[in-house]
Amino acid sequence: MNNRCPECDYKFERETGFFFGAMFVSYALAAGQMIVSLALFWYLIGLTPLIVFIIIAILAALLSSLNFRLSRAIWIYLFYRD
Repeated sequence: MNNRCPECDYKFERETGFFFGAMFVSYALAAGQMIVSLALFWYLIGLTPLIVFIIIAILAALLSSLNFRLSRAIWIYLFYRD
């Protein structure tokens, strides 16, 4: 990603530590995904707790990069007004 916009020279980088709060947003997204997965696979489908744990661990690993990008986008939209 460019540091500045090539057309309007807008600086994309925020101050050091700006995205520290995105870590909390990412935690909330991951916890929500895990709770939904738990309810779906354990209560609705009726899988064993060990299988549900393995599925949730795999989903958390696969969705981590999506959560990283999404949490940063959510965090910056909380503070950036156009």
